[in-house]
Amino acid sequence: MAGTWHVPFKGRGTSGHATQNFLWQDGPVYIMDNHRAAWWCWLRHLPAEKPIDVFHIDRHTDTLGSNLPLWLAALPSQMRGVSIQSYLAFQAKVNGFLGAAIRWDNYLSLFLEHERGNLGRVYFATHHDGDEPNLAEGSWVDVVPWDLPGNLDFWLEQGDNWLFNIDLDYFFCDMANGDCRRFLDFAYVKDMCATIKKHLDSGRIKVLTICLTPDENGFSGGWASSEAICSEICGHLGVTFSLP
Repeated sequence: MAGTWHVPFKGRGTSGHATQNFLWQDGPVYIMDNHRAAWWCWLRHLPAEKPIDVFHIDRHTDTLGSNLPLWLAALPSQMRGVSIQSYLAFQAKVNGFLGAAIRWDNYLSLFLEHERGNLGRVYFATHHDGDEPNLAEGSWVDVVPWDLPGNLDFWLEQGDNWLFNIDLDYFFCDMANGDCRRFLDFAYVKDMCATIKKHLDSGRIKVLTICLTPDENGFSGGWASSEAICSEICGHLGVTFSLP
């Protein structure tokens, strides 16, 4: 299998807020278990001082803002060129406790703050779980699941420097008995991936990040179910990836 392990696979453990069990790359495509690494991936591909277009597909907004000033103060003003080891190691003191400055629920709000003057089109396709994006009202588009497949190609045609960010928990929902089950079917994923592949191949999508969010009893139903849909997506994209 081609590709680079920026964080070698540590096993199918808990990801939580800040544990990175793996980060893998093949060209502009990155796959990870914890979404906190996505910002680091984007900065390796997006040209500086050009409008950045953002498409975020995720159950959660990932734009937690409760302690944004403290998290920002713990980071360098320039994040480009930071090593993955340093990126994952940044810590901030919040309420007297030292913890990861970049987490699965705040990496996107941090990115938006850093790139505030450099943003182009911004789309959020979520389940409205989490804080609203830290952006001006009217500057971003809220996408509902049934509008995504039929409009994605048109939306992507409008930009040239897309970061495309997917969390596989978007395709799952909670059932009445507490189980987490997939609710968006194979045809939905296939159609979406065909459009993503088209714009990866054309160069409009500069970087694609895919997160498994695989915690057992979590938002994607566990490692087995998240790996299954990851394999499905990779097959449609022509990406050869599997975990040991």
